[in-house]
Amino acid sequence: MTARRNLFVPRRGAAFCYIPAHVISRARKSSVDNDFGAEHTTAKLRALGDYLPAYTTALKAQPFRLTYIDAFAGTGECRIKIRGGEKITIPGSATLGHRCDPPFDRLVFIEKHSGFVDDLNRLRASTPEREIDVICGDANVELPRVLARLNPASDRTVIFLDPFGMELDWATLKAVAKSGFADVWYLFPLSGLYRQAAHNSTDVDAGKAARLTRMLGTDRWRVDFYKEPPQMGLFSKPDEVRDFDVQQMTDWVTEHLRSIFPKVMPPKILHQTMPSGVQGAPLYALYFAMANPSYRAHALATRLVTPSLR
Repeated sequence: MTARRNLFVPRRGAAFCYIPAHVISRARKSSVDNDFGAEHTTAKLRALGDYLPAYTTALKAQPFRLTYIDAFAGTGECRIKIRGGEKITIPGSATLGHRCDPPFDRLVFIEKHSGFVDDLNRLRASTPEREIDVICGDANVELPRVLARLNPASDRTVIFLDPFGMELDWATLKAVAKSGFADVWYLFPLSGLYRQAAHNSTDVDAGKAARLTRMLGTDRWRVDFYKEPPQMGLFSKPDEVRDFDVQQMTDWVTEHLRSIFPKVMPPKILHQTMPSGVQGAPLYALYFAMANPSYRAHALATRLVTPSLR
């Protein structure tokens, strides 16, 4: 299983890796084009693809029902560019959960785009004997509902959170953290954070401020990110400017996540890759967090996750 999984993820340090034709499809089409891929896509999928079978292997002898929840599931496929600029289709996060060996007892795919849901239903139909739920709806509404139906005593869950932009609410994260039994991979939109929290506070309009507060669950960012520069004239009142750089904002988010999750690993920063192969601006922070308060569980997860976050 491991050898097969590594065929469609990048080698560490490589801009793009060769992907054999028998693993991918250059011609396959989904009902809706799901073209999000770049090097950061394969990096997140590699981390997830490495973790899922390690997780189910570690817990297969335990008396738990194991559930994989993909809260922004997409189509089950995504397209990336390989050498020469050709676009190829590779398995997405939902398919990684579906193919995981040892398998999960239950799979839950949440997706609000009806066209993507059609593709997920085809994935479900390919293995009718398995317990797979496809939910068409907003993850901020549906994910807490799914968690509320699980039993902390008998269920253990891996949740993959890969929101489009800043559409994941902090209230949803709090619901996940309160579950007490979920391991979470969260692709945090770092570029969205530093773009919405503009350098000059006057450029943060009401809409941007509302999005930031909804995603972060607090308006404390207004105080922490910004400071008033020295006054240049007797009667002038300077606008506040952002005092935090990207690293400081990342550190702030990390500590903020630690205020609700018992365990949060330092994130892996995923950068834009320029056509020349040169590393560009930071785009995402890939986090692993645990709602489980058990130190024993933390130690096990740390061993499993650390290689993927380097």
